[in-house]
Amino acid sequence: MPTPFIFFDLGQTLVDERDFIDYLDQEFLELLNGFGARIDQRNYHAVRDSIIRDRKIGHGSVKELITEVCRILSPPGYEKAIASRLEAQIESSRCDLFRFFDDAEFTLQALSKHCEIGLIANQSEEMLHVLEKSGLCRFFKVQTISSIVKLKKPDPRIFDLALKQAGRSPRDCIMVGDRLDTDICPANTLGMITIRTTNSLFALQTTLQECEHPAYTVSRLSEIPRIVERIINS
Repeated sequence: MPTPFIFFDLGQTLVDERDFIDYLDQEFLELLNGFGARIDQRNYHAVRDSIIRDRKIGHGSVKELITEVCRILSPPGYEKAIASRLEAQIESSRCDLFRFFDDAEFTLQALSKHCEIGLIANQSEEMLHVLEKSGLCRFFKVQTISSIVKLKKPDPRIFDLALKQAGRSPRDCIMVGDRLDTDICPANTLGMITIRTTNSLFALQTTLQECEHPAYTVSRLSEIPRIVERIINS
């Protein structure tokens, strides 16, 4: 295989969102109980995880997750009020609590010696500030961000746009992501090689159709350079 172009998802793939998720869970649970839910943390997590596992949140935005949890746990019609109350905390805490996984820079540095790297991500524009602050934006030749290009995964058009920007065909590209439905399936369908990361809440997803089977699965980003080396030499 010629030297591949490697695309990464951002949220929960390169970006560690665990601190943000813990904060959101705490604030959300407090609000739910304030609106009469009367639920403990264990049962809240069970409901949240079932929503993720059963793929009820579409593109995977926090707002979608809040809405679905509210439909199950809060009195009817309260989801908008709760989402509105959480909006300010979500906006302010993202930049403060998002951080790249500890092995992200090592992985990107190792890959950049032999490959070109890009992003295909469903993210708000504020993620660009997180990228700039981290200094890791230097690794990405292509940055195809949904809020900027007005397309969202799994729409194949966002992949087509990224491929056009990279000047590559799908068979010469690798897609790395944590979600089977928005990362792995559309990339496989286009003919890209796929690598799934499982250090994410979306590790709860199980395959529902053939296109969702990744070519490779890793638990840490630092496993990827060795896999890419094997791909290049195959």
